[in-house]
Amino acid sequence: MKSLIFLSFLVCAFTFNLRQTKQNFDSYVMAVQWPNGYCSANKCGGKDSSVPRNAMTIHGLWPSLKSGALLKECTSGITITDNGSTLFQQMRKYWPSFSKTNTAFWGHEYNKHGYCMTEEFGWRGYENYFQLVIDLHLRTYKDLMTQAFPGYSGTTTVTYENLKSAIQRVIPNATINMKCSSGYITELYFYLERNYMPSTSSRFSNSCKSGKLVFK
Repeated sequence: MKSLIFLSFLVCAFTFNLRQTKQNFDSYVMAVQWPNGYCSANKCGGKDSSVPRNAMTIHGLWPSLKSGALLKECTSGITITDNGSTLFQQMRKYWPSFSKTNTAFWGHEYNKHGYCMTEEFGWRGYENYFQLVIDLHLRTYKDLMTQAFPGYSGTTTVTYENLKSAIQRVIPNATINMKCSSGYITELYFYLERNYMPSTSSRFSNSCKSGKLVFK
């Protein structure tokens, strides 16, 4: 009898913990990296030859709250394995890691952010999250920098306001945060509504006022 009660307690506790991972969110942050600037600032060596030159790469898509409160980490504990599928071929190309192994990077992004969406939308497995982010990236962000600054080459310094204006010519009403490291523009955060359109929230501000923009 005691064993049955203890087993019931474990089941209830496990169910409660599962429910704890399901979190409501009302927006997203789409974080994309600019490898030319990231590698100039962090000395990460040569880019993977499969990564397109002068293309943005993915950092992640993060469920968020417009209030500014932090969403708790989802932490599913899942290990990501590159099985060589078409999805993972795209991920190697558009979602590479410049500081750790790709699978460790992808696992971190899924376990910290993507699992919240898996729970929210009732997805089975992590492939849905990865495919959604890849599709968003290819549709909107991959060629963004070259579209915003056509014909640029070498290194030039741009202000946040100039960069925002250039990007908004490509993505009207885009709300962004420009991240810099060692004076180089390394990353952009795009704030999105639940429908993945630009967020109308005005609480976001830029991290740096100007930075060196590198084209190879």
